Amino acid sequence: MRRLWRNLKLPNKTLLVIHLILTSLFWGLFLNPFNSLIGFALTFAFTLTVLSLLLQRLKGWKRAFGNRIFFTLHLVVLLLILFALLGQREDFLRLHPFDEGYLLFFVGSIVGVLSKTFMRTQSAEKLIFLATLEIFLASKNIFATVGFLLGNLISADIYSRKRDTLWEIGAVAVGNLVFTAVLVGYWLQESPSCLQKVFYLYPLSVVSEIFVLFGLQKLLDLLPFMYSDEKLEKLANISHPLIEKMMLEAPGTYHHSVMVSLLAESVAKKLGADALLTRVGAMFHDIGKLVNPQYFIENVNGENPHKGLKPEVSASIIKNHVEEGLALAKKYNLPEEIVRFIPEHQGTKLIKYFYYQALKENPSVDEGKFRYAGPIPQSKETAIVMITDTVEAMVRALKNPTADDIRRTVQKAIEILKEEGQLNASNLSEEELQTIEKLLTELLLSYYHERIKYPEKPSGERKL
Repeated sequence: MRRLWRNLKLPNKTLLVIHLILTSLFWGLFLNPFNSLIGFALTFAFTLTVLSLLLQRLKGWKRAFGNRIFFTLHLVVLLLILFALLGQREDFLRLHPFDEGYLLFFVGSIVGVLSKTFMRTQSAEKLIFLATLEIFLASKNIFATVGFLLGNLISADIYSRKRDTLWEIGAVAVGNLVFTAVLVGYWLQESPSCLQKVFYLYPLSVVSEIFVLFGLQKLLDLLPFMYSDEKLEKLANISHPLIEKMMLEAPGTYHHSVMVSLLAESVAKKLGADALLTRVGAMFHDIGKLVNPQYFIENVNGENPHKGLKPEVSASIIKNHVEEGLALAKKYNLPEEIVRFIPEHQGTKLIKYFYYQALKENPSVDEGKFRYAGPIPQSKETAIVMITDTVEAMVRALKNPTADDIRRTVQKAIEILKEEGQLNASNLSEEELQTIEKLLTELLLSYYHERIKYPEKPSGERKL
């Protein structure tokens, strides 16, 4: 645990302490039969031990608890459960004998929606399953536990299909309906004579959950590392200092980024991936070029600045735009899921132009000096940006492209990425890659339609 504490950054240390205190309150005050103070002390030590074992032994949980977003959302879940337990104890809504109704009012099915709102491409199941365990410990009721689990898995699935306000409300409504239906099975056994309360309990719980959900989203958006769709949308606005700087100092890179973001967003929508995340990630994928914009072809207006430089030096400058981008992302506090686009859009690709130049001078040159450090794309979203980035750059390099030129270039770009293994970790299927190829071809043909060279009328043909 000492090693874990040393490796944590300050914000994560603060979150860990708060997490331990809340978890201990949960166990000590509501579940421990001993005196509250003794229970708190004992369960604090117990929680610390269990958390340490989870983080050290289980890789998936270590990654989850090392993630500030997961950590923060779990704190929120603990608070909601604590409020529900307090409600049961005081019964200020007069729900008795349906005490489990407080879980509907304060927790309900919003855990699934919250996890999808802020964790986005990360798995929501770990948070839901952990919260389910805590619901079981708090309620000691298998019906409440199963209802919570099903309701939140369903709400997370519904909201992930279409991320807008109406679907968000619908996800809560359907999730709470499932939760309520399972609880009714229990209440029929315990208090069938009072079951008419359910007719107003369910709609009121939906209204309550919507207010709690929207309020939490606004509050969590105040944290610098939490990003809802609304906050993420603002990030890619041209008023953002990095975007504005790109427009003024690297206009070619800005234009390229806009094109890639539009293409990538269309592809992501078609595949059912996170279109907003893809668009925003594409806008920031090349911010590292702001450090030396004149060394990148899209910003070159005069003489090539690489002329006279050794291939190794040129490749180093090109490669460094990834590291420079990561440094800028850290300086401007970009969210972690956007930062991933910076290295993953290049993967471990070879900078072929300068590598082949170096081979002419030295056949035994180290290929590693001409490869990006990676990693290769770990999600569909970053893979889509890699493909569109590669395709857009290759098509832009064509002079007066014909429709066939564009089709061949798109096909060739995707084949190269597949052969190099750049898409192996992206979870893109062969069918999805074919869809991407078809859609990018259609979009680029539409964009370049005015520049496509059409066949001229044969000179021997008689004029009408």
